[in-house]
Amino acid sequence: MWPTKNIGIFLLLLAIMVIASSINGSFVDPANLKTLIRDTSLYGLISLGVAVVIITGGIDLSIGSMIALCGVMLVQLVNVHYERTDFTASVNQVVRQGSELAATMGPSDDSDLSLIRLSVMPDTVSEGDRLVYSGVTGQSFVSLAGIHQAGDTAFLTTRDTARSLNSGTQVQLETIEYTPPLLACSLVLGFAGLLGCIHGILVTWLRLQPFVVTLCGLLIYRGAARVWTGDDQIGLQNALPGFKAAVTGTAFQFPLPLIGRISGATDDWSAWVWVDFPVTGVLLVVVGIVGWVFLNRTVWGRHLLATGQNETAARYSGVSTDRLVIAAYVVCSLLAGLAGILFTLEWNSVQPGSSGNFYELYAIAAAVLGGCSLRGGQGAVLGVIAGAAVMRCLYKAIVVLGIPQEWEMVIIGMALLCSVIVDEVLRRLGGKTSKVG
Repeated sequence: MWPTKNIGIFLLLLAIMVIASSINGSFVDPANLKTLIRDTSLYGLISLGVAVVIITGGIDLSIGSMIALCGVMLVQLVNVHYERTDFTASVNQVVRQGSELAATMGPSDDSDLSLIRLSVMPDTVSEGDRLVYSGVTGQSFVSLAGIHQAGDTAFLTTRDTARSLNSGTQVQLETIEYTPPLLACSLVLGFAGLLGCIHGILVTWLRLQPFVVTLCGLLIYRGAARVWTGDDQIGLQNALPGFKAAVTGTAFQFPLPLIGRISGATDDWSAWVWVDFPVTGVLLVVVGIVGWVFLNRTVWGRHLLATGQNETAARYSGVSTDRLVIAAYVVCSLLAGLAGILFTLEWNSVQPGSSGNFYELYAIAAAVLGGCSLRGGQGAVLGVIAGAAVMRCLYKAIVVLGIPQEWEMVIIGMALLCSVIVDEVLRRLGGKTSKVG
């Protein structure tokens, strides 16, 4: 049986969605629902990570800074750069986006592409390669998407407008080069896990307060990200197109009733609308299942809860409390590192001074709303995911309903405060009941 507090958070989530969609039907528009699932998944991952730490009676304030640092590390490890080739040619024809000729010659599923015909075509072109030429204001370039065959004529395709590229322009080909993304992501996750291990060791072996350790981490990681980049925004540019699509794209579609009529897309109440379910949602489901099984069906999960309830008693009972606490911080940092990778792939760039700001607030709020007690010893995976969904639904409701975004922090803060108050009231009522019994 679910705890009453978990039932309450699901009812709160349902109430937010019903009220927001009744005021503005676009809240349940399929595109908005996809965004909600994606955002809930990303914030849900870091919320589950911090929930594991909170269950042990600790806290992690470094999540937002770690996301920024891991994002910076990913971009630096991928190391996007261009290498000039010996290929040179002149432009014979440019078919602009949206032109009538482009509509007849361009790919039917890529109407936003411009087409470029050269005097000599390269043997192969990868997405992200570019043509370099001398423009009006100096050296210019056009990023390429691939090669399109229109009858017997081959064209290079680009999503750029190519306004300064004209017939007769001499161009050179530069190929995009970068580190294999799986290798870069593995190194980032390994680095994040190492940071989590350091947190756990400082908390257990040196008996430092988790608040102090992770607060220092918040400052150090944010500062390191800014120093590493010179406080400049960095990005992946046109690299990893296939990897980005695989990681941040749609995993499958699922049908939902009623939302077509509510959103105004159709007048038929019986119509079913298909909604995209992103790959990040699948990742959250997998992590959630693993977390639920660990917490509820393994002896280590019971030991983790016991450590949070009374670490001294758990240690005297033979539980390896130090190992569990260290493992909790490692898991938290690994999920923060994974979120840093996913956020970077979604944004395609990282601003070291602001990326991930206050994300630790969202994660802690979602964990507390989902049933985790800041005193430790309590937590439910489904409740934490629901808490993350509540946080994102509140944010989306603010946007969709036209409420000034300045109220976002006020609403989130009030939700967290109310949850803490309810947690305290329930704890005291439970204490009185046990004494009476």
